Amino acid sequence: MSSDSHQLTVSERYKSAISQYKTLLESATSRPDSPSYQTTLHHILSEFELVVRLVAQLSLFSDNERLEEVSTSYIPFLNVWYYLGDGRSRVLFRQGAVTGVDLGYKAECLRLAQESLLTYLENLNNYHVLTPEQAKKYEVLKKGEKYEIGAMGRRAEKIANHRLEKELSLKLEVLDSAEDVGRFDEEVVRLIYVDQLKLFVLKAFATLESILMELEVLQNRPGESAQRNVDERGDGRTRQYTKENDYGFTTKLESKPKVSYEINDLINKQGKILQPFTITSQKENLREKVFGTGQVLPSMTVEEYLDYELANGKMMKDEVKDKPKKDGDEDELDEEEELEKRRWDDWKDENPKGAGNMKANIG
Repeated sequence: MSSDSHQLTVSERYKSAISQYKTLLESATSRPDSPSYQTTLHHILSEFELVVRLVAQLSLFSDNERLEEVSTSYIPFLNVWYYLGDGRSRVLFRQGAVTGVDLGYKAECLRLAQESLLTYLENLNNYHVLTPEQAKKYEVLKKGEKYEIGAMGRRAEKIANHRLEKELSLKLEVLDSAEDVGRFDEEVVRLIYVDQLKLFVLKAFATLESILMELEVLQNRPGESAQRNVDERGDGRTRQYTKENDYGFTTKLESKPKVSYEINDLINKQGKILQPFTITSQKENLREKVFGTGQVLPSMTVEEYLDYELANGKMMKDEVKDKPKKDGDEDELDEEEELEKRRWDDWKDENPKGAGNMKANIG
């Protein structure tokens, strides 16, 4: 911490931290998972944590007072818990780490973010800033439960929140300039600060719902050992994945994938398919190893499939195929046609052409 930062007042330090945080979020050159982004984020969070401690030491707020009794200049400090919670929800790895997202540490930071945002909503609920519906929602989220209102209710809530957020954002554009705030009288400035509280309430609820979903995903993720070692046949034997057989991990399969399958595991002698499989070529195998699908299905080559069909009598080679046999009715018809043809030939021999015109030719 520089010597200049020691000379800052609480208000100046708080405004500086907010300015740095906005700049970080609006930055188009730094990725959230980059070391520089995370280092800056950790520094800003330490500033917000310091402001929280200073606010507590100065006793700026009390549970026994109403919002009307709070000094106008103190109202923005209520938002420090929102900034702290929102910032903590964006942490991906520990301070000083160079690369790699630490999922365990991320889950820990998400819980801290959840705690900060709930504290923020609790403070505003004590000052009656929350609407009755928001207060009810806060009580549910405080228990770590999801707020269920149905699909239609959720859609209506999102539309209403979007409209309100847009309206409040337009009103709060004046806060981007300190000079503009200074030219308003205290009552107008107070209303602007209260509108800012209402806007951050909407954002806090949205962030809390996102945190709950993300925590659920992290809690249900398979452990490291489950990802790298797979029980092949359910008899305790395990194998280690290598670059030749690692197609990606998924929990959506009905059974755990194996390195290789016997054809009898996939299709029985009667031709009934026992489990899904793909007929593939060596080129497709190599391509899947490169790109990976995350979904591992057993496969057999075209040659293996044809050999299996031949072995089980489903197909016959061309050289052993018999000529198609005709049924009895067709044989009888052929014999009758042959007899009719012979009778016609005999009649033509007995009755040569012109035999019926003999009398007409006698002069």
